[in-house]
Amino acid sequence: MSRSDRDNRGNIILTGFMGTGKTTIGRGLAERLGREFIDTDRIIEEREGKTVQEIFDTHGEAHFRSRERELSREISEHRGAVVATGGGLLMDPENSRLLHPSGVVFRLKCSPEAILERLGTGKGRPKLAGDLQARMKKLSAEREPMYGAIPFQVETTGLSKEQVIDDLIRVYSAVGDRLRVIPVSLPGGGGYSITIGPGALNSVGTMLRHRGFTSRVAVVADENVAKLYLDTAIRSLRSTGFEPFPCLIPPGEQTKSHEWLIRLYERFLEIGLDRKGVVVSLGGGVTGDLTGFAAATYMRGLALVHCPTTLLAMVDSSVGGKTGVDLPQGKNLVGAFKQPLLVVSDTDALQSLPPREIRMGMAEVIKHTIIDDPELFTVMEQAEGHLKLDPALIERSVAVKVRVVENDVFEAGRREVLNLGHTVGHALEKVSGYQMGHGDAVAVGLMAVARMSVKMGLTSAEVSDRIESLLARTGFPVRHGSASEEIMEAMSSDKKALERRVRFVLIREIGSVEPGWQVPPDMARAVLNELYEPQTTGKREKFS
Repeated sequence: MSRSDRDNRGNIILTGFMGTGKTTIGRGLAERLGREFIDTDRIIEEREGKTVQEIFDTHGEAHFRSRERELSREISEHRGAVVATGGGLLMDPENSRLLHPSGVVFRLKCSPEAILERLGTGKGRPKLAGDLQARMKKLSAEREPMYGAIPFQVETTGLSKEQVIDDLIRVYSAVGDRLRVIPVSLPGGGGYSITIGPGALNSVGTMLRHRGFTSRVAVVADENVAKLYLDTAIRSLRSTGFEPFPCLIPPGEQTKSHEWLIRLYERFLEIGLDRKGVVVSLGGGVTGDLTGFAAATYMRGLALVHCPTTLLAMVDSSVGGKTGVDLPQGKNLVGAFKQPLLVVSDTDALQSLPPREIRMGMAEVIKHTIIDDPELFTVMEQAEGHLKLDPALIERSVAVKVRVVENDVFEAGRREVLNLGHTVGHALEKVSGYQMGHGDAVAVGLMAVARMSVKMGLTSAEVSDRIESLLARTGFPVRHGSASEEIMEAMSSDKKALERRVRFVLIREIGSVEPGWQVPPDMARAVLNELYEPQTTGKREKFS
């Protein structure tokens, strides 16, 4: 494999089941674009001096997969190539994490009948030894969850090589190197992808095509977001043959209710949404939570696509599969885990947000740096002037949450760290009648647990001071104006409390936190009193 260090273009990576044409199409695409062509199976064969079948027979599959990992690391540092991967290479989550950032990954699709015709006897393909049709069916079912998580799917059945290449070039030209993809791996080999970048919403229709859905798509958006972005989503979906139907809801936390959940069900029925339809959530966290719960429960579950338009939704609520509605007693007390098919985060949408809405999301970014990205925390500390909001910052923040949720999908353990600052934060939102913004509430919650961590002897006053300084310079309040007893009562009814015993995520150092701490009530109350400041107002800086 030759080097192309001076080529700044991203790689074009083709994957898919054997027999879908990766090598033939990849070589033709490389010739058309004047790019280097890399075939991972062929490179491994050349380096081993054996065919793939012989490598499996002599050394076993584990040896072959280790060679794929080595090669994936090399390709991740390479640019400007067309890469045809072995059919199982991206089954390894580490390979997926390495290759997605290096360019655009396409999954080539083909009907089972056409694949059988192309494979002939299956000779030379170790994973198909034995009953070819039965082995192919089993292997295809095992790999489909991984293949389905790839944003861009290209059909090859019944098409010439040139037609497929034309389609690949058309999609790649529209996407270019503007979008970054973060793969999310889930237990059992499945997952989904998070696509981040300017103009991403224009590609939502392209990402949904060739997935076997019926034409009807429900697009749920609040009335404010609809004025700005609904036409873009509708146009993208229609361009790829879908029939999208707007489902408008009022803006605001009060919409996250059983009343509006039922109204969504009724709207879905009205438009004829069936079990092979798709639900698209377009907007912020309220829309995502409500729509996600509707998608999880309507007809026992429909495909869900999140298109977040706020920073808070991009870095937090759209990732991880949590959905729900509120009760009078508290937020998100009724809900379900519903993993999306895709998350499409169009960073252009952030340009329309007022500084207050950007600030709401920055609280989650800071929270993520405290959990598992101390380097980014330091970068933000040392930034001169206004903090610059760009796709790279969003990508790093999302990556922290992805690392956590991949290892604890249903919040049975480690995922609890994502509640850092939220126990106090949710209580502050509730006692304010949800007049206090989520980000401001979480910021005060972060300040509270930092102080508790010092009092519990878990961290130093220096760590607490650093957190307070970064929050303040980012424009957040670090004090609250609510009665401590009301906050204590609200925390006891939080869904994270066990037998009304409040549990906190505390801080050891920047980049290391621990869940499950029961802070003595007197100590928690003392911290809340320390942070009490009547009619408190936070400093408000703009973001660039």
